[in-house]
Amino acid sequence: MQHKDYDVMNDMAAYVNQFVLDNDRFPTVRELGKRFTLCKSSAQRYLTALKEENRLPAESKMIEGEEERVAWLSNTISCGLPSYQEENIDGYVRLSTAVFGRGAKFLLTASGDSMVDAGIHSGDVLVIRKQVTAQEGEIVVALLNGENTLKRLQYHEDGRPYLHPENRAYADIEIGDEDTFYIQGVLSHVIREVSY
Repeated sequence: MQHKDYDVMNDMAAYVNQFVLDNDRFPTVRELGKRFTLCKSSAQRYLTALKEENRLPAESKMIEGEEERVAWLSNTISCGLPSYQEENIDGYVRLSTAVFGRGAKFLLTASGDSMVDAGIHSGDVLVIRKQVTAQEGEIVVALLNGENTLKRLQYHEDGRPYLHPENRAYADIEIGDEDTFYIQGVLSHVIREVSY
């Protein structure tokens, strides 16, 4: 490629990778030309050079059905007392359906220690399956009076739900008739960095 500008190549590689993550497709040559103020032929030459250097996502990873695009929320989920959270998307990641299954999901980062006996520690990445119902005993993302928390869903003998922490230092969270309570999702997987 004549007059290769390595800054443009680096910027284009980063742009294409983010574009694929956000849009589930590669940008067109026209879109690249417009973004980097290049004619179509120059944009194509840069794109070809990036492919030759293996700096672009593998097209095989774009095949529908093998991976799903999942939103990673920038907020953390309280594993302690409930805390108010705004749903902000920090970015997207792809999760293998072979490992994580199919269906709508989102990611959160755990904060606090109320779920340590269930193997959930502060800093763990939580894969949450989006759903508005849950079975007794499942660990849920619950919205209680406008505040999010991660707890195990349990029921009293009379059928009233309550949220159970997996740490003896914390008391159960009772849900009264006057409380607003919604299930936002059920814990599917916990992702943790292994330390040696």
